[in-house]
Amino acid sequence: MLPELIEEFDGHLKQAISDAQQLQSTLDLEFDYLKNSDLQAFQELQVRKQHDVQTIQLFDALRNQFCAKANIDREDKNFSQHLPPLQQTQWQHLLNLLESCEKTHRTSDFFMRTKLESISKALETLELSSPVTSTNLYNSLGNAFKSNIGRSLDKA
Repeated sequence: MLPELIEEFDGHLKQAISDAQQLQSTLDLEFDYLKNSDLQAFQELQVRKQHDVQTIQLFDALRNQFCAKANIDREDKNFSQHLPPLQQTQWQHLLNLLESCEKTHRTSDFFMRTKLESISKALETLELSSPVTSTNLYNSLGNAFKSNIGRSLDKA
């Protein structure tokens, strides 16, 4: 493989590692904002997150160009075997960073979905005319029947 090609890819790889570290930092901030319910900061962070993701996508395009120039199958699961030893280490570091980013993103996604589900259930409970808010009452024989207290409050 041409040394110039390897050197060019090395520069892209180092930049991708830096970009992945930035993405991880952004995702960590995003989770903190979610945890602290700082929705304004969370919303403002989305532009930065989108930019960080786009830089990673740019690296993927540059890697595909490298593969085409070096006659490497871009889908090769053992891509790193085509790289010099130092770049193999860097490549593995990048993959580890991206895996960590994915884990943090999934954690934030799960946290957000759980919060939204809790809010949705709280809103359902607060609806006075909801059949969910009707109360089970029992007669003297122990038979249950529904009382629509919420509906009578709604009519009042």
